[in-house]
Amino acid sequence: MKTKKLSATIASALVASIIYTKAQDVHFTQTQYFPLTLNPAMAGANYAISGNLIYRNQWKAVASPYRTFGLSADGRIKKSPKGHFFAGGIKFFSDNSGDLSLKTNDVTLNGAYHLQVQKGQYFGVGIYAGIIQKSINLNNARWGSQYDQVNLQYDPNRQSNESFSSTSFIVPDAGLGFTYTYKTQGAFSSKSGPLINFNVGISAFHVNMPANTFITKDKTYIRYVAFGNGDIGIGKTNFAVSPLIVFQLQGPTKELLAGLYGKYIFAKEKGQSGGSVAIGSIYRNKDAVTTNIVLEYDSYTIGFSYDINISQLKTISRGRGAMEVFLRYVLPSPYGPGSSRSRI
Repeated sequence: MKTKKLSATIASALVASIIYTKAQDVHFTQTQYFPLTLNPAMAGANYAISGNLIYRNQWKAVASPYRTFGLSADGRIKKSPKGHFFAGGIKFFSDNSGDLSLKTNDVTLNGAYHLQVQKGQYFGVGIYAGIIQKSINLNNARWGSQYDQVNLQYDPNRQSNESFSSTSFIVPDAGLGFTYTYKTQGAFSSKSGPLINFNVGISAFHVNMPANTFITKDKTYIRYVAFGNGDIGIGKTNFAVSPLIVFQLQGPTKELLAGLYGKYIFAKEKGQSGGSVAIGSIYRNKDAVTTNIVLEYDSYTIGFSYDINISQLKTISRGRGAMEVFLRYVLPSPYGPGSSRSRI
């Protein structure tokens, strides 16, 4: 019984913190597979065409789950004789949080320009603009003022004394970012040279600081992001390691992700497609440790991760954090028949 009461208290605190404070952005574990949430300059950075789907289910063990669905597509628009190119993209995600169905819908259009500074090396700059729509359902809300302080019981007939100017709003949003992409010309093969491919970048989201809350006129904090990820081939083998690091700062909130995958690339036979399998783990500072698996075949990539909670909520959550799954499709295929180059 105490555990259930504590779970309810925590769930209410999670929702209240979003309503009354400058809410933080949603986050994904496998950020490298939904790159427009890291940096708008990632549009077109690695592929001519890329489409991504991602789904995350979080805090099911503590309260009503927080569900986030994301969809993005990006591609290169025009390439100059010198190798420079423009790129564009679109990103959408929808987040549904807790008992009050606090919903956030985010739609952005992204534009980027990638300047080839040397063969296989690109400097990119990108911007985005879009809208954020938020809504909340107060029918299931329970407030501290509705609890009998003597019997410690909830009384739905008590006045909450809460006043909301609106239960839905739409605000504009904008941001920018810079990236550096490096690609060697080798392939994952024992017959070719070593491979080192990576992306690094910095970005700022919500630079216009749009209004965020339902009660006050507080502004959304700017979210600053610095990241790096890539593939490093191990000698002239079909093995590689894929490190990643992401640091995000939004107001008083900081998040650090650091992870490593081990990857094996299936050698292609003549006229056939290849692929890879990768297993890894990501550490989110003072919050979770994840187990991840990623499968690639031809133009398709599918991945799964599970967050093991290590924060102060682990007593209530019993270590159960979040489940995340993604699907990606890219062109040209990095493993298709006739392809000889790898990618990040």
